[in-house]
Amino acid sequence: MSKLTTGELAKQAHVSVRTLQYYDKRGLLRPTEVSEGGRRLYTVADLQRLKLILLLKGMDLSLAAIQEILDSAQSTRVLALLLDQQEQRLRAEQVANAAKLKTVVQVRDSLADFATVPIQSIEDMERIMDNKKGLRRIHVNMVVWGLLMDVIELVALIYSIVVGNWWVFGAAMVVAIIFAAVTVRHYFKAVDYICPACSSQFRPSFKQAFWAGHTPKTRKLTCPVCGQTNYCVEVLGKTAPQD
Repeated sequence: MSKLTTGELAKQAHVSVRTLQYYDKRGLLRPTEVSEGGRRLYTVADLQRLKLILLLKGMDLSLAAIQEILDSAQSTRVLALLLDQQEQRLRAEQVANAAKLKTVVQVRDSLADFATVPIQSIEDMERIMDNKKGLRRIHVNMVVWGLLMDVIELVALIYSIVVGNWWVFGAAMVVAIIFAAVTVRHYFKAVDYICPACSSQFRPSFKQAFWAGHTPKTRKLTCPVCGQTNYCVEVLGKTAPQD
């Protein structure tokens, strides 16, 4: 089996030659052979020992403790216990990091939705995320009630066709129109808008909000504070009902 020089071993283990020389001086990793010319030569087994040393060092063990463990008669058992603990710690960190990642993604997505709103603090981020969740609940409720009214209208239409009496369908349409008006009014009472120019949060009148040009998440309104007309960002109203 070919031997590795100090430089070759250092390259494979991604450490410096000086580190290997220090480990040799401490007796932690001695070369298997020293050539006649004084070159230190290492084997694959030495490489594996070095990787184990680096692993244990990464677990915050001192070099003295590592040497004591490796030279112990119970080294295999001790290493198994240490690696079990390391595995548990890494798995716990994995769970914690997954939760952090989820939070980061939520914040990033929320910032994308509210790109025109100045973010100056963690409280601002939390407010945006809470707004997004609240708006989602309102939107879901509107969709559910809208689907329910569609079902009622469809049933009324089928019934009217079958019995030949259209007053049922007419009554259902009147109820649907009234319900739609009430739902839209409730929606506009549950949301506010943030002006991108001055960051003021305000609630327009029903007439202003209803007739304003809009995108799925903004509405073109005139800010009552600064007087500028912009596409204002829709957020959960300060007095909106909470589920």
